[in-house]
Amino acid sequence: MERTITTEFIEQSIYRINENTPKIEKCLNELTEEEIWKRPNASSNSVGNIILHLCGNVTQYIISSIGGKEDIRKRDEEFSTKGGYTKGELFNKLTGTLNEAIAIINVCSNEELLRIRRV
Repeated sequence: MERTITTEFIEQSIYRINENTPKIEKCLNELTEEEIWKRPNASSNSVGNIILHLCGNVTQYIISSIGGKEDIRKRDEEFSTKGGYTKGELFNKLTGTLNEAIAIINVCSNEELLRIRRV
């Protein structure tokens, strides 16, 4: 494959996702189920909320905007949720979201990357 800015961007994007996902998994494994949803104070978010927010961002900006799927994000729920997922379920949700995003990024054309969009 010819090296272009598009191929470099795609390769680096996928590399960074794959590089950081195990780090997130390692951090999750250090926490108990209760700690996943604990908020240090009323103005802070729990780890669970941050994982849901990351899934929401990736879904909205990559899966919906670039991939063309309907944008059904409920951003406020990402921060108001106080449980309902185990850390295993959260990690599965994250990896499923990231795998879908990687599949979309991997076939993204130069034109699609340069397309101006409103998200």
